Amino acid sequence: MTQLSVNNNISFRSSFYSRFFKSVPEKEIKNSAKYTKLGHMLASPHWNRVALGVGAITTQPALDYFNPRVDKDTATSSALRTIAKICVCTSVGFIVRGSAYKLVEKYAHGLPSEGSTVLTPEAILKISDKVLRDNSLKLHKNALSTALALGVMFFTNVLVDAPLTTIAANKLISKYKAYNVKNKGGN
Repeated sequence: MTQLSVNNNISFRSSFYSRFFKSVPEKEIKNSAKYTKLGHMLASPHWNRVALGVGAITTQPALDYFNPRVDKDTATSSALRTIAKICVCTSVGFIVRGSAYKLVEKYAHGLPSEGSTVLTPEAILKISDKVLRDNSLKLHKNALSTALALGVMFFTNVLVDAPLTTIAANKLISKYKAYNVKNKGGN
């Protein structure tokens, strides 16, 4: 019985998706290399962190600022602290993940003739099909660099992110207050 409902659910999804994609007009992409490059860039862990930061900065401060359950000063301070936190954490995350990615890129290659294979698993080195080896290596590099970056970020969250976020938030709040005093004093 359960398997039947799962199969029905899958067929519903596939029919929904096929109808959806049939309704999307077909267009010829003139410069596909540009979009392919963008896709590869966003698939790397450090640029992926930037994409997450952009999504966060466009939504979370507005949610804090328009929170009806707190007074306007608290909402403003909360939104400014959120902006500072997102900017600092995205920047530090980009640097840490980017450094980890570059390190893995330098020491993980599919063949010894391509460069150092210190960080390449033996199983990937034994794959004879070039396409399969390259795909396996790409997945390995992304996973290893993300794991390495997460390990480093256990320390940077406490040693770098927290103090920088406090400094940046305090600066933003003090500039906002100074701006308000200047503008209200001039009226």
